[in-house]
Amino acid sequence: MNTGYSRTIQYILRFVVLLAVLGGLGGTASAHEDRHGDREKTTVLKAFVPAATGGVFTDNPYNPRITISIPAGALSADAKLIVKRRKRSRAPGGTLTAAGPVYSIRLKSTRHDWTPLVLERPMEVALATDRVPEHPQLGEVAIYREGGWNRMMANFYRASDSRVLTQTRNTRVRLRAVFRTLQARTGPEVERGRELYTEETWGDEEIWGDFFELHKVLNNVTPNMAVGIGAQVDITRVPQFIVDVMLGDDFAAKQAALDDPAVARALMKADAIVGIRGVYNDPDNPDMMTSVGLTCAVCHVTVRPTPFQLEADADPVLLPIGPLVFGPPNTRMDAGLLLSFTPRVQGGSENVNIADYQGWGPGRIDPRFFPNNPFNDGVFNPSSIPQHWNYLDLAEQGYAATWIGVLQTRPDNHSLASAPECGIDLVLDRNGAWGTPGASIQDIEIGNPLPQEFLDRLEVAEITEPGNELLKQDLLDVEAFLQSIVSPAPGPFDETRAEQGWRLFYGKANCAACHSSGEGTGAEGKYFTNIVENPPQGLLSIGIKTPGLRGLMFTAPYFHDGSAATLADVVQRYTSADIPEVPDLSGDEQMALVEYMKSL
Repeated sequence: MNTGYSRTIQYILRFVVLLAVLGGLGGTASAHEDRHGDREKTTVLKAFVPAATGGVFTDNPYNPRITISIPAGALSADAKLIVKRRKRSRAPGGTLTAAGPVYSIRLKSTRHDWTPLVLERPMEVALATDRVPEHPQLGEVAIYREGGWNRMMANFYRASDSRVLTQTRNTRVRLRAVFRTLQARTGPEVERGRELYTEETWGDEEIWGDFFELHKVLNNVTPNMAVGIGAQVDITRVPQFIVDVMLGDDFAAKQAALDDPAVARALMKADAIVGIRGVYNDPDNPDMMTSVGLTCAVCHVTVRPTPFQLEADADPVLLPIGPLVFGPPNTRMDAGLLLSFTPRVQGGSENVNIADYQGWGPGRIDPRFFPNNPFNDGVFNPSSIPQHWNYLDLAEQGYAATWIGVLQTRPDNHSLASAPECGIDLVLDRNGAWGTPGASIQDIEIGNPLPQEFLDRLEVAEITEPGNELLKQDLLDVEAFLQSIVSPAPGPFDETRAEQGWRLFYGKANCAACHSSGEGTGAEGKYFTNIVENPPQGLLSIGIKTPGLRGLMFTAPYFHDGSAATLADVVQRYTSADIPEVPDLSGDEQMALVEYMKSL
């Protein structure tokens, strides 16, 4: 045998062995999935793509499983599009469930030089799913990178043909249709947290009963008045005699019951009015409250309304009487109007006048000027009651809690548990130590730092009332309950216009410049004062966070100050605000954005 030929064979064999060893050392999912090369792939699409015109390309014109749209002028050079479907692939894992095969997409320049091919504008990929997602599943597209499957940021699920759409600037990418399940915590701590959230007053009878004397107002309201200020009624706790009247055919009795303070008192004594917990210490008047406490639920829990026929030959009327619904804010609760009738405010001894309280409006509250609150900035600045849901998913994207984003939540800290501690300690004036070394929750991360003036006030407050009566485990249990809530499924929307709005959101409208995460939250450390018409003052002037967008249909009014009644108002304000990145949008484009936001 020729010696040179023999040595060449030996070198080739050694090289093959070396490649095998290196492949074995990789041990990653990527190495596993690529090990069989093209034998594990089927080419489903090959096409020439002119850079000047782009085009729409699909694997099957009659029943496409993958469709790729490349805008005219998006490519830096003419290219060859090659799409291969993988025959086998590992499960995506985590909250992702496979909803279709894996596709390897490659755009290869037809130029014979080393100039890299660039997508200067994203191409759009539509993937068919093999079934329909069921809430809390969301139809999305996942990308394979860094050894695992990760959700794409820009996703739209088109229910009419069960396809998911995404956008990418990658010229070589591996994608698949997936269903992502919104995360919800479970366990005994969730049940304990729910009980605290709905039943515990944290001793706030001192502020609502002793200070405001709210019980004196509540003892005399009628059910109609209670409904008018936003009260919600837990149908499972309504006394039977009231149930009998409301379900009967005596319409005069129904109207009389709705105008009778004794009926409202019976509801409150049965703990049927969500979030109101009376104290009854007068043996001569056992149905009259002598004090009252409020739970978190009064502002943060709603009910599923029930239709009642109140007049003969009239259509049924929806009343806020039904099973509890956790997550949406009680946007009908007019806390300021209610407090404006209390002896404390009516007597003029408070430093905020009646008009200020009545100016809060439904769904808003201004806790900063409550008694002894170190955050009292002397400014009329009522804020919208926030929604409570999707906190596990939001934490993965570095979500900032509270409107001013003071608490940066992450999967590995308890900043979310610190939020109720702040409210109980400062707003409800309980003996806590939030913001000081004696706080119950220490494992927090600060997002938007407080001005030094307010940090100094926290120290003074702790010196004035030292100690801490708040139990860490209670706060952790409330956090667990909050992490168990997911946003509701979207209501009706125009799918065609929503799809157009999705393209605008991630394109011309540039909404993703601020809503830059998959959940629509903002970049860390970025806060705004120029979104609303009247810039926030006082403490809120340090900036407002970018909130998540999922479940928007259920959280009107919008913005931190509730100044936008509808999503159309939000978009109109957005396009008229003094923000350089925002282009002019036509009326049709604005309505398309509204439909997209309704789909979230």
